[in-house]
Amino acid sequence: MCSVGEPLNPAAVLWAERVMGRPFHDTYWQTETGAIMISNVPGLPIKPGSMGKPVPGIEAAILDAQTFKPITTPGAPGLLASGRPGRRCSAATSRPSRPTEASSWAVLPDRDRGSVDSDGYYWFVGRDDDVINTAGHLVGPFEVESALLRHPAVAESAAVSKPDPTYGEVVKSFIVLRPGYAGSDELKLDIMNFVRKHLSPLAMPHAIDFVDQLPKTRSGKILRRMLRAQEWGEPVGDLSSLDD
Repeated sequence: MCSVGEPLNPAAVLWAERVMGRPFHDTYWQTETGAIMISNVPGLPIKPGSMGKPVPGIEAAILDAQTFKPITTPGAPGLLASGRPGRRCSAATSRPSRPTEASSWAVLPDRDRGSVDSDGYYWFVGRDDDVINTAGHLVGPFEVESALLRHPAVAESAAVSKPDPTYGEVVKSFIVLRPGYAGSDELKLDIMNFVRKHLSPLAMPHAIDFVDQLPKTRSGKILRRMLRAQEWGEPVGDLSSLDD
């Protein structure tokens, strides 16, 4: 069972293994790549929450967003880049480079941020324009959303940046509750402290809105840019792909 589109949170992997007897294999690719680039392939252990390792024939790297040079520190976030052995692409132009230019990479069009651990497994952080810069620290919306989904009251979640006079940006979360739970200030505080405990104070939502549903495309992707635009008072942009 393979998952595409949205990043697969750890809870979904564990749920599938418990209920159906086998885990979901998360995958990473974009329309522009034409095929899966990184995946939890059969035969390798799955780390719930990781998108796996580069598939045979693909090379990947995490680049510093300023220098476009590979980051070698395990777990350090940066721009996700790819290439093919012997023929990589220029980070600046994304045009194929000569085979001798072994130090250049192609940053994929969505400018996704990720990290790679010491075992070579890649982890999704968030799209470059979705990552929240709070007090000089980068917080990935995906890690916040994954932590929120571990709370027993949370059915769905989306995390975006919200302007703040002290920190520049803070985390705001939109949450769909599970049946049997009602939104309240007490529940908001409980959820905030839950994320604070499992991630960090900077990743903790400073504001929570309980909603009946999250804006999604017809293929099921959450439109975080729509929620972010509302918080910043910016144009929402094209909504032709909105499901409802």
